[in-house]
Amino acid sequence: MSTNHDIVAGFYAAVRQGDIPRATSVFAENLTWVEPPFPGHEGGTFHGKDNILTNVLGPFIATWTDLSVTPERITEAGDQVIVHGTYKGKHHQTGRAFESRLIHTWTLKDGKAVRFEMLADTVQFFRTVRPNSPGTTTVKNKSITVSGVNIAYREAGAEGAPVLLLLHGFPSSSHMFRDLIPALQDKFHIFAPDYPGFGLSSMPSTKEFEYTFDNVAHIMTDWIEAVGLKNYVLYLQDYGAPVGFRLATAHPERVQGLVIQNGNAYVEGLSENLAPLSAYMSNPTPETEKPVRALLALETTKWQYTHGTRHPEEIAPESWIYDQYFLDRPGNDEIQLAMFRDYKSNPPLYPEWQSYLRTHQPSTLVAWGKNDPFFTEAGAKAFLRDVPQASLHLLETGHFALEEDCAEIASLIRKQFSLASCQS
Repeated sequence: MSTNHDIVAGFYAAVRQGDIPRATSVFAENLTWVEPPFPGHEGGTFHGKDNILTNVLGPFIATWTDLSVTPERITEAGDQVIVHGTYKGKHHQTGRAFESRLIHTWTLKDGKAVRFEMLADTVQFFRTVRPNSPGTTTVKNKSITVSGVNIAYREAGAEGAPVLLLLHGFPSSSHMFRDLIPALQDKFHIFAPDYPGFGLSSMPSTKEFEYTFDNVAHIMTDWIEAVGLKNYVLYLQDYGAPVGFRLATAHPERVQGLVIQNGNAYVEGLSENLAPLSAYMSNPTPETEKPVRALLALETTKWQYTHGTRHPEEIAPESWIYDQYFLDRPGNDEIQLAMFRDYKSNPPLYPEWQSYLRTHQPSTLVAWGKNDPFFTEAGAKAFLRDVPQASLHLLETGHFALEEDCAEIASLIRKQFSLASCQS
């Protein structure tokens, strides 16, 4: 009998060849097909092989010419198969060419697919199909080379609006802001870069690039100047805090405000759960490295997204699956270990960052997942010592608060930074 890997691979091969009967031969009669909502696309859950062929797969195939659905990585884990790949084609009505990433999961039983979930087909897919759909958000996916490193970034909103610069954490990328950007693009000009070695930015080896927070901040400074940002509100999450505070202390005149979401700047904000990382930073040996390597595993990535949330079953699986795809690239483990080792450079800078806050009193919003296993509630409250007028909101969620409270955080940002130039 073919492995689940081979069965799923056969589906994509059949779709590329337009062979619908062969593609659907992998379906169980009771298959459940799940598509999430996107702008211009309601999504939904479909049941039954014949229903899916008639109302989902058949119309999809008929929509495209020169269709290519290419899996780049197929990972088999028991009864579940995770597929990362790309779509490419041309819409036969709009004439628009299209290319996008995909993440699909399949669940198989006795050699047949019983569940399919479309996790991360991008909004651009549905914009291509329905270019005039109301509520469609235009997010431009761009890249630029600075200091020999290609930096990928997302840009949305109107030129001339206040700039919101979103700095992501570990192990994520600009993907963590995929819901926040549409929620704010009408009021801000938004930029969300991926750091070197993260997301879609280039990934030079540790021999070619110095993976330290100082150097990442240096590259981000070069990128800021290359794309022409003069001033901005900074959104700092996890790694975004040590990167962003380096930017702020180097150029305080550029910072119009801070959104701090589980981004630490105080010793009391460091949880006991970081003890293995502290041991590795102090004495990097094979023995101390082993526990921190667990931070690179799929089960830990999922845990980071779901721990402390109100409804872990509602956290979108594409969050951790997308991150894990990039973590699993050959050589990326050495990059992440280098960043772990350099985290020791951050606590000695806390007094400098706190002095910046006391001296410049930037408009500050602290929106903090209070159940974060790494950065404590005490670390959130500590910002009030140096910026007494800061707005503090402790949210009943975890480290990646945007996964569960994006709408609330977006509303808080609008309220905090409702400058005259932001008004419609």
